[in-house]
Amino acid sequence: MAPTCAEGGRCIVGDVGPGGGKIIYVNREIRISNIDSSLENYLTITTSAAHNLVTGDRISISGVVPAQLNIVSGNVTEATSETVFRVQTQLDRRGDTYLSGGVIPAAPGGWNYLQAAPRGWSGSDTDPIGTTPILADMSSNLLDWRVGSGDANTRFLRRQVQNIGQPDPFQVLTGFGAAWYVPSQMEIWAMFKEFAKDAPSAATAGFSSDYLSSSAGYYTVDYGHLWITANFSLNRTDNPNASLGGVFGLDGGHLRPVRKLWLHTAQTNVAVAKTLGIGEKVQIPSVTDEGTPVSIRVLKGSVCTVAAPAKKNRKTFFTLTGGKKAGTCTLRITAPETYQYWALDQSKTITVR
Repeated sequence: MAPTCAEGGRCIVGDVGPGGGKIIYVNREIRISNIDSSLENYLTITTSAAHNLVTGDRISISGVVPAQLNIVSGNVTEATSETVFRVQTQLDRRGDTYLSGGVIPAAPGGWNYLQAAPRGWSGSDTDPIGTTPILADMSSNLLDWRVGSGDANTRFLRRQVQNIGQPDPFQVLTGFGAAWYVPSQMEIWAMFKEFAKDAPSAATAGFSSDYLSSSAGYYTVDYGHLWITANFSLNRTDNPNASLGGVFGLDGGHLRPVRKLWLHTAQTNVAVAKTLGIGEKVQIPSVTDEGTPVSIRVLKGSVCTVAAPAKKNRKTFFTLTGGKKAGTCTLRITAPETYQYWALDQSKTITVR
């Protein structure tokens, strides 16, 4: 049976991920098969597979020929089917004919899934209240609204002198784990869509009325706050620009972190030949290439043995020894899941002769 998402298998939005959180976003490139610009001030986009977009999602489009049909930043005006949606444009593109190419790009970084912390992640049923960090200068444009940007935003804000020593949200996040971060605007929107999609309101889905985001499009010299407080009191049918842009620069927003997950199995530096001589010994490293401790055991019926390394020094080797007779030897090699790599669980069969 294939492993579940929580066990390191493939995930879809809504699955329970490692640690009990929910998968709220699958990071993938969506290929475009056609763009119809015949409707004034609208582009009707057809994708080659289900786009999983809803009205209000913020997107970009690149690689289109002609280039005039590319979109740096736009909102889905209407999702008309699984493979068709519309985006309103400021300029009339009726003279532009789609030729070839075009994708809705995946978020950078090579990660596959975005996971939201489970309800009760902070030790209580209510998400903790955070203090809004301050950034005095917005001119650098270093904070990003897009999915996948919250971790870089959080790291940037941590380094700002005016935010050093603030108890929230950084102290709370540190206790939860280094991989978790304050979500960007569209990461909050992705979380909101999934948790509230079958509920009459976000509150009945376990959300409070407002949440801190690590990005914003609003700033005042008087207050200097860059983060926005995202309003979750509305249901998922509301446009994110309305539901996420109601209140700016205020303290007292709640915090629910997210983290990115890779579909990378922990990489081993195990170099085991396909054959092993009777009585021959070979060493197998006791950690993965990433430094995660490895467990190795010999399955029943094998004609070899394995000796664990000394516990006082994990960065040594297992010793695999061929048996006294010919046959096969099957090893089960495992390593635990980390925030960046799925758990390693693989078998290797060796011929002893």
